[in-house]
Amino acid sequence: MQKSKIEWTDATYNPVTGCLHGCPYCYARKIAERFHGPAGFIPAFHPERLQDPGKMKKPQTIFVCSMADLFGEWAPDSWIDMVFAEIQKAKQHTYIFLTKNPSRYQKIPGTYLSQNTWWGTTVTGVNDIDRIHELQCLPGYANKFVSFEPLLWGMPHLDLTGIKQVIIGAQTNPDHYVGLEWVLNICEAADRVGAKVFMKDSLSGKWPDRELRRELAWPIHKKVA
Repeated sequence: MQKSKIEWTDATYNPVTGCLHGCPYCYARKIAERFHGPAGFIPAFHPERLQDPGKMKKPQTIFVCSMADLFGEWAPDSWIDMVFAEIQKAKQHTYIFLTKNPSRYQKIPGTYLSQNTWWGTTVTGVNDIDRIHELQCLPGYANKFVSFEPLLWGMPHLDLTGIKQVIIGAQTNPDHYVGLEWVLNICEAADRVGAKVFMKDSLSGKWPDRELRRELAWPIHKKVA
């Protein structure tokens, strides 16, 4: 378990690492390969890390598998079940999940969809819009969010029904253009359904004459500027 510089979470928890999506912008792969070489991002399970949430008694918001996609098609069900067995023992925390494969959320037991869990998907543009539809198939009581990071294309017609939180961020290193109208369209779609909007620091300078919106639907225990 590590304290995190990610603005919308307190800590990260990585009992699983690695991913096979092959996204060219992936920050996690760059970090893994810097320290472990090309093999450093092959999916792997780390049982010695499983019990980390239970070791933290004070409530924290925890991003689960920031260095992996726990719900990728290659991840065995047993990995997911073992992670949730530990999470359900440490209910003082809030847990954030993020995947590019939200259809797999629909296959998990309903008991995993508790009030201290948040279920998200990554959408970079219109080509990923089906992921939102798959996320919306979760029961209405499930906490659902969309991470538009990195935002690479505009999405003029966006339906966020049932979504409680959106996160918006730009690609950095290398920087990628973000249209002001792209961000406005997401904000307007979020406002229509009452979803919170959190803009990451990467939008600073790309959002002229406006303050970044820093609204979170889940608790955060560190100071966010």
